[in-house]
Amino acid sequence: MAMTESTPVTPATRAPAGAALPALETLAAGAGLDLAAEPFTLIEGHTARRAAQSIVRAFTVLEDLAVPKLAPVTDWMLAGYGFPPDHAYRLAARALSAAVESRDTPVPVNPYHNAHHTLEVVLNAHYLAERNDKVATHIRLTARERGLLCLAALIHDFEHDGTMNGAVRFRLESLAVDAALPCLRDAGVAEGDIAAIRAVVLATDPAGPNLYMKALHGAAFYEAPPPVETEAFAELRPLAEDRRLLRMAGLLNDADLLSSAGLDVDYAGRQSAKLGAEGGRKLDGADMLRFLNHIVGGSFTTRAGRFFNLNMALIKSSAELDVHENDDGIDAPLVRP
Repeated sequence: MAMTESTPVTPATRAPAGAALPALETLAAGAGLDLAAEPFTLIEGHTARRAAQSIVRAFTVLEDLAVPKLAPVTDWMLAGYGFPPDHAYRLAARALSAAVESRDTPVPVNPYHNAHHTLEVVLNAHYLAERNDKVATHIRLTARERGLLCLAALIHDFEHDGTMNGAVRFRLESLAVDAALPCLRDAGVAEGDIAAIRAVVLATDPAGPNLYMKALHGAAFYEAPPPVETEAFAELRPLAEDRRLLRMAGLLNDADLLSSAGLDVDYAGRQSAKLGAEGGRKLDGADMLRFLNHIVGGSFTTRAGRFFNLNMALIKSSAELDVHENDDGIDAPLVRP
């Protein structure tokens, strides 16, 4: 599937519904958020550790803010990409943001897969897209692709039930896209764009499909061996046929994993504790190592994401020091399908 049918970047005919959104600049000023720092922008010369410090600081502040915050963030991002207020992408993002946050009001449904995780992935995707366009030698994203990446990040865990896919591949990812369809279609997002979003979101399934996508990406861009055909997933064929879509999938996958695998040891531990609470057990260093080796695959997918590989190495070293015998008889929620 080549990315052909798309939502026009010209203004839509309908007007935005609902109350006016608080501007992100207003929220930032009140909360002490620096929109001139990561993850809102890329600062040349910053090391991965310094960028991670800024990202963790922003995420910590945002977690304590009252809703709405997803909609102001995504609206700010999409406006920066050049989309007018009544464009279908911005209308869809507002509706999706409200739905994600409504589900977690007054308290999050899940300790980990919740509105704050979605917000982190949205901002991680924005930052990695900025870094991609600075360092990429093959593909720099268009405004449309940035808009689709934003929507895919919003959708990737939509209506997550706090469990895992089990024997059904893409169960949660398909649920997320299907549940988001009314918001996308009501906003006027083109069917070709919806198909692109679906392919990118499906590639976040952590029980094999994400590693297949990583292998496709490595072969397409970094002269790595192609994935074994027997390991292919028919649902991800669009990624094999469209390098631009494949890059978007790589960036979303990196964005989804960055907070747990690429910022710092303490923040990775906080994410692990949340995920453990969701899975009903305390996770330890061995679980973290399985996650880094078998879900993340030992490295981020894109060159933009690999900027944080040094941070991942530090997290891995800390986990190795924490490894101890675990005899609870339960495989880690981080790696179970």
